[in-house]
Amino acid sequence: MNRVAIPVFQSRVSPVFDCCNRVVLIDIAQNREIKRTEITCQNLSVLERVNLLIESGVTLVICAGISQSFYDQLVAAGISTISAIIGQVDEVLSAFRSDRLDNSCFGMPGYKPER
Repeated sequence: MNRVAIPVFQSRVSPVFDCCNRVVLIDIAQNREIKRTEITCQNLSVLERVNLLIESGVTLVICAGISQSFYDQLVAAGISTISAIIGQVDEVLSAFRSDRLDNSCFGMPGYKPER
């Protein structure tokens, strides 16, 4: 089972993970959503956010923007990331589960990932 974290603003992927207030955690097994919970990370530092994700058992973060230092700390913690993703959380999650996140409708306009 994978636990996926998606930072949320309203019902969309939050523009910048470093300063979002809420993160949705989704447990996925055999490409099916098993459980969904939400955690609050308002006023937490990057290190505190990383520790919260580790403690929550997150294995993958799907986000739009993320700072290099946040990304580096996630990698060091063994948490994978897929960045430069935009859209409604439910649509992004559905695309992830069906291996369609590379569809241009989920990519940040003008962004070409180097990672």
